[in-house]
Amino acid sequence: MKIYQISGMGANEKVYKNLRINPEFEIIYIPWLQPEKDETLRHYAERMAETINPNEEFIMMGMSFGGIITKEINQFLNPRFNILISTIKNSSEKPSYMKLSSRTNIHKYIPPSIITSDSFLSYSIFRKLYSTKLPDLKEIFEFRDHNYLKWSADRIVNWESKNPLENYVHIHGNKDIVFPISKIDDAIEIEGGTHVMIMNQAKKISNIINDNLSKL
Repeated sequence: MKIYQISGMGANEKVYKNLRINPEFEIIYIPWLQPEKDETLRHYAERMAETINPNEEFIMMGMSFGGIITKEINQFLNPRFNILISTIKNSSEKPSYMKLSSRTNIHKYIPPSIITSDSFLSYSIFRKLYSTKLPDLKEIFEFRDHNYLKWSADRIVNWESKNPLENYVHIHGNKDIVFPISKIDDAIEIEGGTHVMIMNQAKKISNIINDNLSKL
């Protein structure tokens, strides 16, 4: 069975490189697309899903923004199972700062150069945000186009989804400052897990994923 992976905002497939998934499953990574002008999240998810063969059983795996896209794909396709990592399942799990930004549009005034710049200051901020000592975030956060980042940030803070998700496992760190676990329902908690725990706690996460896959 195929597992379709979607990474976090701006990240590439290397965020998943430390996972050790049962080799009986075929991993297919879906890369980010350049958003169209004023594109809705639903339409964007439909374009991302063009990679998926809906005529066979499949599994979705989404991290962070990729988890939101995974939830959107569930609105028009029927995965056998969903694996969610460091993400949210519906708009009620959004943190207060995102809800505030949705009302005030503060996020629109944050210069994309904070993420796209290669300067030391930018990466110091980025490392602090993700609470990690990973050696080269630039290698992972590859897709830093201004239009993509501005569009993605806007769609995340304004995301509205209340429909329940079926057939899933949600894995979340208790040190995640992007999506604090205090807002998250029905998730397996990873002690000390940050927003990018998938990189440095991959063994724990792999064991949880493989345990769930064995039950399908």
